[in-house]
Amino acid sequence: TPVDVTQLECDFYVFTGHKLYAPSGIGVLYGRGEILNSMPPFMGGGDMIKSVTLDKTDYADLPNKFEAGTPPITQAIALGTAIEYITQLGITNIAQHEQRVSDYMHDQLNTIDGLRIIGKTPNKAPLASFTIKGIHPMDLATLLGEYDVCVRAGHHCAEPLMHHYGITGTLRASLGVYNTNHDVDTLITAINKAINLLK
Repeated sequence: TPVDVTQLECDFYVFTGHKLYAPSGIGVLYGRGEILNSMPPFMGGGDMIKSVTLDKTDYADLPNKFEAGTPPITQAIALGTAIEYITQLGITNIAQHEQRVSDYMHDQLNTIDGLRIIGKTPNKAPLASFTIKGIHPMDLATLLGEYDVCVRAGHHCAEPLMHHYGITGTLRASLGVYNTNHDVDTLITAINKAINLLK
């Protein structure tokens, strides 16, 4: 979804580059200028100072004040390319495509006996977390991997919530701009094969 930090009136906004198909280890941090100017730098190094004397250091203007030393040049170039790619495709076009495939995935998952989708909020992110009665998510994920289907199994950074609801873990299938209904069909076929082996 498009984000306008001025409309949100947020102090800070952060996102990781790998969610935009950039490499890991790089992301974006937006901070309101008046807040950033009031903060001291957290690290020292080249290019983050205006001038230094034995008595005083004047820091560089934003953003250089917080960019000490050698930046991750390769990752920054790759992040820029990923942002250009997303921009060319169009955020709205991506969202519409992912929603269509996500709707199809949810419809197909609902045809599997014993499968329970966790979280059915309308217009949610293009993913499905689910359990299958009598099958541990890790066992199912392992078998799906044998069928070249990549999913994530576990607590998904929500272990206290899962404990609260008595869930030992879920399997999560996530979609991206490159996924199609054919990928969903492959997922469903693999789940059905795995269920037959595990039950």
